[in-house]
Amino acid sequence: MTKIRIISMLFSLVALLGFNSCEDDNSDSVGGDAIIGPGTVYTRISTSGSTTSLEAALNAASGELATTLEGTGPYTVFAPNDGAFTALAESLGYESTDDVPASDALLADIDPSLLSEILSYHVVQDSIVTGSLTDGSTLSTVSGDNLSVILTADGQVQLQDATKLPETNPVSNIVQANTYADNGVVHIIDRVLIPQGVIDAIDIDIRPTLSEWVMGTDDLSILASAIDKAGLTDAIMEVDTARILAPNNQAFEDLLNMLGDDYNSIDDFDNETEITLLGNVLKYHVLLPSEGSIDLIEGSATTLFEDNFIDVMTEGSAFVFGDVTPTTASIVDENIDAKNGMVNIVDKVLLPQAALDFVALLESDDLATVISTSPELSILLEALNATELTEAFIDATNTSNTEDTEDTEDTEDTEDTKYTYFMPATVFAPTNAAFNELFNTLGDDYTGIASFDTEDEIALLKEILLGHVLEMKASTEDLEEGSLTTASGEDIEIIDVIGSDMFVIGDATNDVNANITVADEMARNGIVHTVDKVLLSNAAVDFINELEEEEEEEEGE
Repeated sequence: MTKIRIISMLFSLVALLGFNSCEDDNSDSVGGDAIIGPGTVYTRISTSGSTTSLEAALNAASGELATTLEGTGPYTVFAPNDGAFTALAESLGYESTDDVPASDALLADIDPSLLSEILSYHVVQDSIVTGSLTDGSTLSTVSGDNLSVILTADGQVQLQDATKLPETNPVSNIVQANTYADNGVVHIIDRVLIPQGVIDAIDIDIRPTLSEWVMGTDDLSILASAIDKAGLTDAIMEVDTARILAPNNQAFEDLLNMLGDDYNSIDDFDNETEITLLGNVLKYHVLLPSEGSIDLIEGSATTLFEDNFIDVMTEGSAFVFGDVTPTTASIVDENIDAKNGMVNIVDKVLLPQAALDFVALLESDDLATVISTSPELSILLEALNATELTEAFIDATNTSNTEDTEDTEDTEDTEDTKYTYFMPATVFAPTNAAFNELFNTLGDDYTGIASFDTEDEIALLKEILLGHVLEMKASTEDLEEGSLTTASGEDIEIIDVIGSDMFVIGDATNDVNANITVADEMARNGIVHTVDKVLLSNAAVDFINELEEEEEEEEGE
């Protein structure tokens, strides 16, 4: 590997990313004094146990830095730990083998004079303890370049090297402070520092990546939170080349206002459906290259959100961007140069059709309302109330996932809270006629829902109802022939009707199937299909058989 290649890889990665120490180094006390017996700062490095790579680097570098650190001094050494060297080597593509660790392979390959210049940037000709450092002060190193000191609110001491950019903030933390020596002091740090002289001489690309621009720009803080919330941090970092249309904070505030009172911050996107939507909206702002170029040209631009396109248009000499709404997005800050693309800060959150569909759902009824407003489903509503399942069908669009509600104080039974919310859900809703047919099958003692009046009967009724619920949103176009598991844990059978585009549903009776009589009633938290039969579980079939046996025994007597 050539010197130039090493330089380019080394500084482009280190300057932008920073490297943390490995878990083995986390045991070091941060900021504590570690007074060890007599010896030089070089002795402290060689006996530390966590700076063996630095010791090897000092001996591999050109010049006599190792010998110098044995001299009179005083010297302060900011010593990168083994974790820093290992992370650096692995990030540069070196892999550990049985014989050679990745950090050793890096040190064997790097130019000795370059290594000397890097290491000398970690040495100050003075004896400096952390207690004497002040926030914003600078330290002059023996390489001739300066380090900046940062003191965090929690007392952490950090060093900022010459690659400082607000979007990257590649700081190194002091993870073990004030290891005293006869000729100075050693502070162990978790990142290799980069001198300005090397950056200038080699013309290193220290531009932030797309992700770093977003994460480090104040007016994009809501966008940064949204990327994190949607779990897209890694996906954005891994984009090779793209143009990001980055909505500023005001753009996101406008979007939240449009969504209504239930959306006051990104944190209100707190269930699976909302987080998926948020991720798709964000992907809609990542423009992929066209014929190898990310230059803006009029027309449709491909986005990271599959099969969705942004309209690129011109107004005068400026570009504007169109989505599925009548309002375009204008550029606030254009052509911000990034290592892997360009950033344009825009004044509007661009919306794909999926977002408008979501807004339409917000304006529609929830499952509970769909059921309660249908006259032919009044017995189903009564059954839901009797089994305390009604709440399961109330709109949960702005309610956290079910697992977040399982430990609430008013929860007595984990089995009950398992069904606190269905988000989204498909309900096969039996008509009143279907329930009356069930009552007839059960016999004279069952004239309505009120006849289920024991704990066992109510539990059975609840199981029957849950056997009509899929914990997913499935329109008739989504249904396919085969078995589907319901919220009760039992399967129902979707059966294709030959010569028809409709399905019927089979249950544990294996005789009479349920027909979908009214399909695809959309709700904002699911979908309702009205059916002409109450679907029966195995337990329900057993219950009916027991009733019939009892009736036969009574007739025999």
